[in-house]
Amino acid sequence: MTRDEAWNIVCEFVKSEALRRHMLAVEACLTAYARKFEEDERQWAVTALLHDFDWEI
Repeated sequence: MTRDEAWNIVCEFVKSEALRRHMLAVEACLTAYARKFEEDERQWAVTALLHDFDWEI
C-alpha cells in the first residue's frame, strides 16, 4: 500500500481534523524512527497513518 492510498482511507473514515493531525504527527515520528533504525520508512509511515483510522467508526 502506498502512503497516498493510506491517506485516502484516513480521509474516508476520519472526519475529525484533530485526529487527522494526530495521525500525521505519528506518521512523522515513526518515519523518523524508521530512518534512524534503518527500517522501511514507507511501511512505518503507512502503519502510522492507519493506526487510528477506525477510531470514529
